[in-house]
Amino acid sequence: MPRPDHPLLAGLVDDAALFPPGNAPMDQAVHEHKEQTYERWADAVGMFICPAARVDEMAAALKPGQGILVSLVVDPAVPGLYDAVRAAHAAQGVHVVGIEAPLERLGADGARVLAEDLLGFRLETGPHVGYLEVPRAAPDSALDLVRATGWHNAKYRTGGVTPDAHPDEDELANFLVGCAERGLHFKLTAGLHHAVRCTTTEGFEQHGVLNVLLAVDAAGRGADRHEVATLLAERDGGLLAREARSLTQAQATRVRQQFRSFGCCGVAEPLDELRALGVLKDEEGA
Repeated sequence: MPRPDHPLLAGLVDDAALFPPGNAPMDQAVHEHKEQTYERWADAVGMFICPAARVDEMAAALKPGQGILVSLVVDPAVPGLYDAVRAAHAAQGVHVVGIEAPLERLGADGARVLAEDLLGFRLETGPHVGYLEVPRAAPDSALDLVRATGWHNAKYRTGGVTPDAHPDEDELANFLVGCAERGLHFKLTAGLHHAVRCTTTEGFEQHGVLNVLLAVDAAGRGADRHEVATLLAERDGGLLAREARSLTQAQATRVRQQFRSFGCCGVAEPLDELRALGVLKDEEGA
């Protein structure tokens, strides 16, 4: 049974508590994120995701001596973008390690300019990692633009607050295979609240974390879109858990080199389900 620092699980879940449907107040979100460092599954938690426009709030919510690893979500339509990013770097205890931006709002030229301005220099902690969110409507052509415009990784939205915000298994399979074919790393955001593919009480068809991990493994081994979509549609949690536990450390490392993380507004939710399925073992063995 993998521990939270296992290659398959380490840093898997980014904390997106500020975003829908959680919409946590900043003080609460920062406090709970810091509290997670004391949980037995702490190593499975990744970055704190924060809109660039709310950097001052985030910095004010930190207690003296606290530090936080942050990925900033930038909106090109919000005035003062560059000032906000500079403020994040200047804020005590705030360590910006990622920048996330939407291709759909930037366009190819805007994405290129933003990459040059925000990703092209080194910080004390190393370079920013840039995630360019590609639209669901045209993932293949958009994926070709990620590196061409200077971004490092892709980002893809797997859910939202309405049923039509959730891509089906064929759409997500197209994205995963497209990334594998290009050797492109990525993160996912929204909708991955559960370990296994399910239909929620609201009628949302939500993808499962285990489904995605195994689908990424399959795509990396050359599986076609149909095979990857079949894995994404699987609802047998026991079967998926056995397959996940059977991955070698080398296989798990390859999966996570490509699938960097996913943002979730309730970090404990998918982790609790992974524990219940025997895929995640607490640090203390409980």
